[in-house]
Amino acid sequence: MFRVLKFILIAICLLFAFVLGSQNPQLVQVNYIIASNTLPLAALISICFVLGVVIGCFVSFKLFSQLKWQNYRLKKKLAPEKDNNKFVANKDT
Repeated sequence: MFRVLKFILIAICLLFAFVLGSQNPQLVQVNYIIASNTLPLAALISICFVLGVVIGCFVSFKLFSQLKWQNYRLKKKLAPEKDNNKFVANKDT
């Protein structure tokens, strides 16, 4: 089921990209700091989109890794306390 939905989503994205590319054949000039280039508008939009996705993945991975590490340290710190609580509970009974 998940594979079918994934395939449909990819097909919709490719169709959208095809329509976007066919509707924007204009050439635009892109000025870099040291050079300039002329690209089709659809290619420029695609490049910016891919760069945004890659940067977003890197930032998300960094934040996710930090939270995962913090969760690991907190679980490791909590584990001895749970063992001590079990011993105290067994002595009382």
